[in-house]
Amino acid sequence: MRNLLPLATLVLLAGPAACGPSPTPASPAGGQGEVKVGPSQAAASPAFDLSPVAEPAAVVGVVRWGNPSATLSSLAACAGLSPTVADASAQAIASTLLGELVSSSIDANQLAGVLALDAPVHLLVALDESAKQAKPVAAVSLGLTSLERARGALETGATLTEVKPGMWKIGGKEPSSSSCFLAASAGSAPARLLCGDRDRDVMALGPYLARTLPTLSPEERDLHGEVRFVPLSAKYGEMAKRDLRGLPILAQSQLAIGQPQFDRALTDAATAVQGELEALIDDAGKAFIDVRVDSQSCMNLTAGLELRGQSSWLAGTLADEARRAGPAPALYWRAPKDSHGAFFDQGGDPTRYGDILKTLRVMLEGWLEKEKIGKPADRKALADILSLPLTQPAASVSAHGRTAPAPAAAKAGQATPNERLDGLLDGFIGWNLYGVDAAPDGIVKYLKNAVVAYNTPGLRTRLPEVDIDPKQLPTVKTVPAPKELGKNALAIEIQIKDIPKLDDGAAAGSTPPGNKAKPKPTTVTLHLLLMGEEKTTWIAFGDDRRELLRRLGMVKAGAPDAETLASRPGLEPLKSGKFVYGGFSTLAPITRGIQRVLTTLGGSGAGGGMQPLVDVQQFGDALAKLPHKGEGLMLVTAQDQGGAGPRPAISINLSKPVLEDIGALLAAGLQMAGITKP
Repeated sequence: MRNLLPLATLVLLAGPAACGPSPTPASPAGGQGEVKVGPSQAAASPAFDLSPVAEPAAVVGVVRWGNPSATLSSLAACAGLSPTVADASAQAIASTLLGELVSSSIDANQLAGVLALDAPVHLLVALDESAKQAKPVAAVSLGLTSLERARGALETGATLTEVKPGMWKIGGKEPSSSSCFLAASAGSAPARLLCGDRDRDVMALGPYLARTLPTLSPEERDLHGEVRFVPLSAKYGEMAKRDLRGLPILAQSQLAIGQPQFDRALTDAATAVQGELEALIDDAGKAFIDVRVDSQSCMNLTAGLELRGQSSWLAGTLADEARRAGPAPALYWRAPKDSHGAFFDQGGDPTRYGDILKTLRVMLEGWLEKEKIGKPADRKALADILSLPLTQPAASVSAHGRTAPAPAAAKAGQATPNERLDGLLDGFIGWNLYGVDAAPDGIVKYLKNAVVAYNTPGLRTRLPEVDIDPKQLPTVKTVPAPKELGKNALAIEIQIKDIPKLDDGAAAGSTPPGNKAKPKPTTVTLHLLLMGEEKTTWIAFGDDRRELLRRLGMVKAGAPDAETLASRPGLEPLKSGKFVYGGFSTLAPITRGIQRVLTTLGGSGAGGGMQPLVDVQQFGDALAKLPHKGEGLMLVTAQDQGGAGPRPAISINLSKPVLEDIGALLAAGLQMAGITKP
């Protein structure tokens, strides 16, 4: 199976053996031993038995890529790339994969010319029922356009040995990283290349890969893959549970510190983890991933789990969240319209996390006591940070973005070192908002207590013993809140000291050569502002205090909808449906962050600084010329069917504007590499 990993990495986004009901499981067809290689056989009769065979027993992994050529062509069209790019990509992928699978004596490029890129690609993994060891059997199946042409391409570099009618072993003594066979096939491709780590893998799975999977009805999904946990649980579940029973003893022997409070909590935690893992063994059904590509929505990726029960804490939590699924809450539509990303969460039950957090608090207090750090009240204050400020489920929203582009002076390389540093900070941090449908009292109290605990002298005096200088830690303190935020407000200031200041080229030019003074370090100040309303709390975080106040003004109750997500097009799918989580992101945080860095570090004038390399300049130009400026929407939604067997899934949609921006960057990269012309 190790040699199939390069292929699996590419096609494991694909899927199960096919849609529709699977045939009744049966023992793997074919021989189980290694194939003995003999002289090449003459061409066999074309009347091969291609009737379907049953699915092998204990299949644990299946992958299907329905039509690689169509998928790549659709993606290229969505990205605005030439069809020749898709064709070249398909051929490059084919040659690379074949080079990994077949013997080096075989011309991979010639064989790639026989591949049927419009035929399904399959990968199958099953437990070896006849083996005592846990090593599975695995094989991959690639369609070929012609059996005779494939024989011709293979025989130029390897021998072919017929092992059964319509199936030939490829190679004799030639070195090869995989065991490969040529087989006559049912379905759209008349022949298939079957490869696995060992002969026995292909002989066990090959008949099903060549005679059954290609004939099953095509799916709407371009790619589908799944891992089935039920066969694994049936074969190894009880053994795994027996091994897990030793987890509490192992934890005590390896992690106990001799402090009774800590050690008891450690045992409780290990016992809880043991119980949860045992329950998950019983609950787990399968994990799946689907990819759909079309000309309208372009690309949609969905990944999820199918559970068989709710005996585990995870399954119960997922089922609980599913009961609160719905459209995006009203709070979500108050987020700023120009956000580069904004997400909502319907909120889980905080009480479900109570026991977990209690155990962690006890362990932290016990460890602090063991190390004689602080007084009991100090230790409790620090441990109380491991708690939740909410007592009831509450919907929440988060949003982030960047401030306006740097001024012209910065672009011309004339900005001061502090201005350039501020530009870098904004490129990475920007502004961040978090809102929750809950009154501010509990959250304000929690944040104040966290600041007090952070600054407790009794907790800091021991830091030098672990090579931490308290003076080098960021300073965190509450400061007077701006009056614009109202009475239920809080302001916290975070200062990070001794940040190296960027070199000022102009100043450097006035310093005699060989006597250039090092730039003095500077201090970076970050701000956390809380604005409390009657039943809603908003928190803003970033480096620009004025920008944070402006953003909080946008989301304040009664603010005009014109500046909120309520007026942003493209988010209509979030207004209907049942989601436990959702929102959107864009490429803008990445593209603009990189642009800001290139402008700040590479735009210095003659006075000093970095002179950008040509390829860096070209990349910066490509970012500036993106057709949609990185603002295309990537919708993200999470759903959960709940019920006796929860089925949580998360979907990501890459819209056409997103793919067109990616395509523009790819085209620019190909030009920079000299592969294509402008």
